[in-house]
Amino acid sequence: MASSKFNPVGSICIVTGGANGIGRSLSQHLASLGAKRVVVVDLSLSAAQKVVSQDLPSGVGLAIGANCGVEMDIRRVITETEFQCDGPIDAFFCNAGIPGNGGPEVSNDEWEQIWQVNVMQSVYVSRHLFPKYVARGKGVMVITASSAGLLSLPGALAYSVTKHAAVGLAEGLHIAYASKGIHVACLCPMGVRTGMIPKIDSAMAKHSDGMVGLPMSPDDVAKKTVSAVIAGNFMILPHKQVKFYFTKKAQDYEQFLLGMRKMYEKHGVIMSRAPNMSSARL
Repeated sequence: MASSKFNPVGSICIVTGGANGIGRSLSQHLASLGAKRVVVVDLSLSAAQKVVSQDLPSGVGLAIGANCGVEMDIRRVITETEFQCDGPIDAFFCNAGIPGNGGPEVSNDEWEQIWQVNVMQSVYVSRHLFPKYVARGKGVMVITASSAGLLSLPGALAYSVTKHAAVGLAEGLHIAYASKGIHVACLCPMGVRTGMIPKIDSAMAKHSDGMVGLPMSPDDVAKKTVSAVIAGNFMILPHKQVKFYFTKKAQDYEQFLLGMRKMYEKHGVIMSRAPNMSSARL
């Protein structure tokens, strides 16, 4: 059986990290395309409730507070969604993520926290949701990784490592479950205007040889993401330069690394460190 394509009309969708940035825009866009229910999951229940009450049509949104790095929270989200929405889940957008600057000196606790949310969240979703998808013969999962998972993000080692792992996880799940009707997609944006990155001006974008680029709006990323999922694509690259540099990396790894070193020496880290890591969102 080939993996099924996604139709948002009448669907029940879950979006983690749904109170801000890409997650909020995904929730809005799915609702605009006719989703029956959109479940906004966030560490901050009040923030999720605000999105449901202010940004989604009446009766469409459902807010759930959860820590996406905790397996039992993920299982509760799945169970509560099926109960509250009176139907099976059609698509799960694993979008919640945590940034982090620094290298090996970063504490074990921070490494663990970033790993749990950026990687294990999707493991937990597949563990508890895929058996339901397999039984129905269809279902969609979208993992928000990052261009850092294909290229790298100098000065943000834990983030880059976990996003590389997220890409590998998405690939493995896609390969293993496509024949069972499950479509797994991987979103790898570059700069997006969210709380994760500082303001990037045109001069910085120009002198980084395109490796940084001016940030895209979360709304544009959401629209490109859903369109790609509807089309049945695996790799979703809202920023065209990511594919270009990923190709260059494969063609000449040494030259790619040299360019990344020069960019880091000139600009340093371009990711913001959230003041409260546990509440950071993509």
